[in-house]
Amino acid sequence: MFPHCASTINIAVAEDILFSGETLSPGNFLEMGIYKFIMQTDCNLVLYANSKALWNSATNGKGTNCKATLQSDGNLVILSGTVVVWTSNTATGSNNYRLIMQGDGNAVIYGAAMWATNTAQPSKRRLF
Repeated sequence: MFPHCASTINIAVAEDILFSGETLSPGNFLEMGIYKFIMQTDCNLVLYANSKALWNSATNGKGTNCKATLQSDGNLVILSGTVVVWTSNTATGSNNYRLIMQGDGNAVIYGAAMWATNTAQPSKRRLF
């Protein structure tokens, strides 16, 4: 009917949210603007602003092929195989939790805000 009409459907993929049961494998990350929360291949989970590290799990070298998993109980864990090398200590029971890389530079686990990297950066709004 419209031979010269092309249609494109864009599907938005959440690159800033990790849901309960999901995992960040080595090299995978959550990203929002200049902020990147990455599970590095050295087993360290690091939050960067551009290239500057703001926070890390201090798990560099504590395992191999580590992954960060948001468990269904709200606990964010870094696993080397089946061994837990780091935990956010936020287990509170089953719920629909999500880890969000926010635009203010803070990575937060929500169900209720239970844990954060506490790296929120001040707003750069101008007051006139």
